Amino acid sequence: MVRYVRITSEMSEAVLQHLRDSFFADEPLNKAVSLCERGQSHAALERLCAATMADGLSLAAMEGDTSTEKIQQSSDEKYNKIFTILYTVSRDLDLFNTYQVDRILECRIISVSEEARGRGLAKELMKRSVDLAKEKGFKLFKVDATGAFSQRICRSLGLEELRKVRYSEYLDDAGEPVFQVPPPHDALCVMVLKIP
Repeated sequence: MVRYVRITSEMSEAVLQHLRDSFFADEPLNKAVSLCERGQSHAALERLCAATMADGLSLAAMEGDTSTEKIQQSSDEKYNKIFTILYTVSRDLDLFNTYQVDRILECRIISVSEEARGRGLAKELMKRSVDLAKEKGFKLFKVDATGAFSQRICRSLGLEELRKVRYSEYLDDAGEPVFQVPPPHDALCVMVLKIP
């Protein structure tokens, strides 16, 4: 039986370990720049994850007793490549003014361990995140969907694609693609859901 719970400070180390074991190595942009190996920690990414969990709006899927479930510049060039595209695209969209909102609930990470994939847990986590946004009075829910699977989940839940940046067209100063992302992942999609 799967339970969906809000992540507490007591759970943060277990959640970070899960992210080291799955998300850090599997997320398409992380993989494209070889940010870190499976199970390896990454200080800047862990600071971002810890800051996100501290907001008290992160969810986890729990089965039994195990979790399945302010950007800071880093000296790690690979990390900075990833967060440059994410934050530049969002900044350029100016969502606060565009949607006339003063708060946005942003789903930053959806991660499911390899053993638990294919059971609909990622979609359920995303759906419950939308429900949490409604419950907390947010008027806009946002996702930077870096992979094909998260994009499919977002579309199935009614999120609108605001901007798509194809990885093959996101070039460095020499005109070369910044990311060599393996298929089926081919673009970053910024997606939102207006909440009535």
